[in-house]
This record gives sequence, structure tokens and C-alpha cells, in this order.
Amino acid sequence: MALPPPSNPQSQVNASIEQQQLNNFLGPVNGALGGLPVAERNQSYFAVFIGTGGTGPEIIDQTAVFITYLVDENGNVSKPSEDYDSLYNLIQNFEVGKNAIVRNDAPTALNGNIAGNHLITAIGRQQPILYTQTGSSEGANVITLDFFSEVNDVDIPRMEGNMVHGGFNSTNVGDWNVVDNYNTPNSDPDVTAANYNSVEGTYTVNSAGIGATQNLTFKVTAQFQNDYYASIPVLLRIKRDATVIAAATYVVPGLNFGPDAIGDTVGFGFLNTGANPLEIIQTSADFGNDPIGNDPVYTVDVYFYLDSIDVTFLQFEVINQNPSPTQPVVTSFWQNNSGNNLWLTASNDLSINYNSVPGPTQECLDFNFSPIETPFNVQVGDRIRFEYNPNTEYLVYEVIEPPSDNEGLLRLRLNALIPHSVNLDNFVLHRVNTNDPAYIILDVMKNDLVGDIQNFNGVILPEYPTKRLKDNLDNIIIDLKSRGIITDNEN
Repeated sequence: MALPPPSNPQSQVNASIEQQQLNNFLGPVNGALGGLPVAERNQSYFAVFIGTGGTGPEIIDQTAVFITYLVDENGNVSKPSEDYDSLYNLIQNFEVGKNAIVRNDAPTALNGNIAGNHLITAIGRQQPILYTQTGSSEGANVITLDFFSEVNDVDIPRMEGNMVHGGFNSTNVGDWNVVDNYNTPNSDPDVTAANYNSVEGTYTVNSAGIGATQNLTFKVTAQFQNDYYASIPVLLRIKRDATVIAAATYVVPGLNFGPDAIGDTVGFGFLNTGANPLEIIQTSADFGNDPIGNDPVYTVDVYFYLDSIDVTFLQFEVINQNPSPTQPVVTSFWQNNSGNNLWLTASNDLSINYNSVPGPTQECLDFNFSPIETPFNVQVGDRIRFEYNPNTEYLVYEVIEPPSDNEGLLRLRLNALIPHSVNLDNFVLHRVNTNDPAYIILDVMKNDLVGDIQNFNGVILPEYPTKRLKDNLDNIIIDLKSRGIITDNEN
């Protein structure tokens, strides 16, 4: 296939590389007629079709012609969907990038534009991979994508979150102090599963709403300040209800003094526990359904030995939930170095969800996208379009999957540069699956006056049929009608 010129003239991709990659995508040429390239001989097959459909919004302004049978020059009939040799013959005889001749059995004002000579743009079934588009305008897209959890068909609520205390003075010296009056939580868990109370300083699990969550890691980090000349210990602990589940002692250095005199103070003594946080893993046996019906409450306590110790920062987190919760992926989804190279890089969140199944996006389905039924992955030959614009559609020529990337990111090399002005968050990633030869897709707009599926039938001929096929065609069609393979249309 000779691809059209890249949409951006700065593209450095060589056309021969494009052709080679596309040939690899379409598969080998080794059908029943032998090993000669298609271009070196005329084609000896034609296809019978019944009905057409629009290809949008995945493919703009083209028509999918539904193939039912493949017929050779002697009238032998096969179904490409059932016979893999027939699939090869279909691909060989109706080559992407070449023309096909459509003969409708009963042209009308509604379907007459389908008849005639049209460019073949793809063979196979359309298959959406991932999309955010909700309309035809530049900004018509969703800003959040959801992926199903790694536990199939089980909802995993988000129980992770954190809240921070900006600092407080030592009180109740010689005893434990419950840390309360945190700032508003930076990140909240799903309210069906757990919640923070920043005023009381609690993390409470709704034990009936944890789903299939198996374990959580509780983590506390803090920074202490000491205005006494000697080092002073301070204690931290995490409690579940009345039970201490984790505890640690930290020694906070005393005042810093100058080199000449003991009274020449340089600054307070500080200790940050970030390199040695207080952590504890809790399993569902700890926070799951309580036989008495009590939901566990987690708190953090600090023990001050002297009033010279202050807390300048304390963060109470729930991290490393297992299995991972169903995580929303929020824009930006893609980056490509401001349009300066051919590589398109997925965001970290998008890359983490590689090979996961995207959840339903109702706004996109309302725009008439087909439901996504396969895991999110990318293959050479897939296409990605930004905005509802056929001029900003690109072919994928190379894929670096997250496990193979040193930063764990998905990277795609495209056939052209993406203009800087294009909204990368408004996209559709799709492919035509050649292993499911349901359609021949033609570069002709479907008539909008008819429904999505227009029921009429006819035949599609290769642009250069063999002499035997041309000579036998009318007799073969008469025979096919007598066998009910082609039926007369009523309009």
C-alpha cells in the first residue's frame, strides 16, 4: 500500500519503511494461488456482500461492506470467516491501497454511491482499543478513563489515602498523645470502604465494603524538632482500636552549637523519619467483617518525654493496597515532546494499565463508539487519531511496551509528526483485525439517509480480474442466484 503523504511535512519516516511495516501487518502472501506477489498477476476471485455500514466514529467517512462469500473464477464458493485459505485469498485479491469495483444488484438513490470504483483502505473487523472522544469538536472528550481491577469481575474500592498535620507543640508530657486536628486529607479513600476524620485523627474501615481487598500498608512519617541541648527520644505508634499494632522509638538530636562556645547555638536539632518510617501491613483478617459488627478504627499516637520536642510535620498514610484498586487515569494521557519527534509516550498511569481492560465510558458510547472488549495493548499497524479529524490520524510503526522500557512507559512510533496544536487527550486508538474478515472497508462515505446497516447485496470485483473471471462472471452470478447465495433486492 502506498500511504498518503504524512500530515506534517517534517516527517522523517521513509515511505519504503511504511510499505514494509504495513506488509508485515497484513501478513504473508501465501494463498491457494501460489507465492507470486499480487501485483504480478490478475486476481481470480470476487466477493459477495450483503449490506453496508458506516465506519464512524473510529474511521471517518468510509463504508464497511459486509462480506459473505468468496467466489473463484470457476464458481467455487468459500467463506473467509470459516476458511483460513479463503482469508489469505481475500487479502491477496483485494489488496489494501488498490481499487475494487462494487456492483450493487439493485442500485437506488440511497445506495447508488456505493457502486463503482473505490479505494480499499482495510480488510477485517473494526476493533476499538481505547478512546476518549465524545463528539466532533476539539475539546469533546472525557478527562478520566477507568480500567477494571486485576481481579476480574470484582470491584476493588480504593482504600488508599493520606492526611497531614502541619505541626504541633508537645503536650501531655510523659504520656501518649493522640494526633488529631489534621489538615484536610490530601487523598481520600472510597467512602464505601473507609474514611478519614481529620478532626479526630482517625482512619475507619467500613468492613462490609472492602470488596476483595486483601491487605493494606499503614505508614507514618514525621519530622521532630528539639530545642534542648541533649538528644531526646520520642515514640510513635499506630493503634487499631485499643490494640497497638506498630511502634518505634526515634532519637532527636539536641541543639547544634558553634565551635567556640557552648552557648553559641546554630539551630535546633531535627530528625526526619522518612528514611525509617513506621509501617505495618494489615490483612483483611484485621480489618474485614467483624463478627461483633464493629468497624476497626486506626489512630496515631506520639509520646513526649520532654516538652522540648515539637512535631513540625506528620503524615498518616494508607499505601500499597493489594490487589490494586480500580484506578481512574486522568489526563494528560499522552506526551510527544511538543510535536518534535515521532515518538508518542503514554503517561505513567496509562502505562500501568497496559494489558488491562478499559471500563465502559458512557459518553463515548453515546457518540456511537463500539464497546471495548479486549485488553488495552498496541500492535504495529494500529492507528491513533486525535480529535475528530481524518488529517490527524497516524499509523503505528513501532511499539515499546512498558516491561521493555527503562522507565516502564508505553511508547509508540508514528508515521508523522503530530502538530503541537492538537489536543492529545482527545483520541481514539483502533485497529482493523484482519483475522476476522467481516468487511472490506472502502474510501467512500456511507449515505447518512439510511440506517447504520443498509441491507442490500451485490458483488465486489478486484480492479484487474482475470480474463476467465470476466468471461464467466455473469454465468457464475446466475448460478449463485439460483442457489440463494445472491438474492434479488426489492428496491
